[in-house]
Amino acid sequence: MELDEKELIKIFGYLLRFLRESQGLSLNIFAYENDMTTATVSRVENGLVDTKFSTLVKYSKGLGMPLEQIVSLLNVNYNNDDL
Repeated sequence: MELDEKELIKIFGYLLRFLRESQGLSLNIFAYENDMTTATVSRVENGLVDTKFSTLVKYSKGLGMPLEQIVSLLNVNYNNDDL
């Protein structure tokens, strides 16, 4: 199944929310402890923004997971036709 960009951003946001909540981290505390605003965390997790790399690094640190591990959970398969 091929995902368009907006779908992928929304799914990735939901994944980030799931990972945060599964660690028992509230949105407010997670944002504060990782130098982000609650509005930023909310927009990312609701798939409303195509987030910056630096924000993804903050998520990675905050979740205690390598960024590549988080991205691999999306299980997106690209081939040369998609590039």
